[in-house]
Amino acid sequence: MKEALFSIGEVAKLANISIKALRYYDQMGLFKPAYVDPETNYRYYHDSQLYHLDLIKSLRYIGTPLEEIKKAQELNRDELIAFLTEQENKVREQIEFLLDIEQTISIVKRRMMKQLEDDVNGEVYISNDEEMRIIRADAEGMTPLTLLNASYSKLIQYMELSLGFIHMSYGATFPFAAYGNVDEITYRHIFTPVLSDKQISTMTPDLEVITIPSGTYACISFIFSVEHYFDRLQKLFKYIDNHQFTVLSDIYEFFSPIHYSPRKQEEFLVEMKVRILEPSE
Repeated sequence: MKEALFSIGEVAKLANISIKALRYYDQMGLFKPAYVDPETNYRYYHDSQLYHLDLIKSLRYIGTPLEEIKKAQELNRDELIAFLTEQENKVREQIEFLLDIEQTISIVKRRMMKQLEDDVNGEVYISNDEEMRIIRADAEGMTPLTLLNASYSKLIQYMELSLGFIHMSYGATFPFAAYGNVDEITYRHIFTPVLSDKQISTMTPDLEVITIPSGTYACISFIFSVEHYFDRLQKLFKYIDNHQFTVLSDIYEFFSPIHYSPRKQEEFLVEMKVRILEPSE
């Protein structure tokens, strides 16, 4: 029995695929017409060819490159099962990657939302914080007046290489001590919060992971300026002294951009916090 011929337009409708894709598959040798009219150059396909599109569409759906699809067309059934197992593993890896990215976005968003909730008017407040893992490096003599010093490029470069999605928040630590002026402050470490275990698995020897413990923290948040920085720090010290809190940690200082517009003046939010033990505890 003579098979019916379908035009490229008819095949496109039947298979729910674009004419452009069918022409490209012809050029690639993936799905060639049974007959090409020598006068009009119109492509025609046999009814019995259409099932070949099942494999092509299925593998395209999961993102298999066309060259690999072309190879898969020549496989016997056992080989095709092995090939599909490979595709299954690739899909599983993609799922794990996307789940990791989802978790990363959630952590970054939660941190940004907390910053919105905090009082940024330069007043001290008490916060019960969860523990936070951070990746830190030696500060190499950095001070608050070099807040955005290029030394942070060490962390930025590492974050780019290890994850791709940047936390958009960095920090530093310095001792809780009596300071006469801002020039006396020298950072111990610079750090960035851990977003994913993937970061830890690719750490370089000059970096380490520590945990900022959960607990009660005395905090102060403000828009960074050289003029107000030391006043805000002194306000935090005075508050702790007036309430007779016992200090249990260094000062953790976080800073992050308020916006990312290249057309606006740079602004950064600073949060200082120190773990405390209240007199009644």
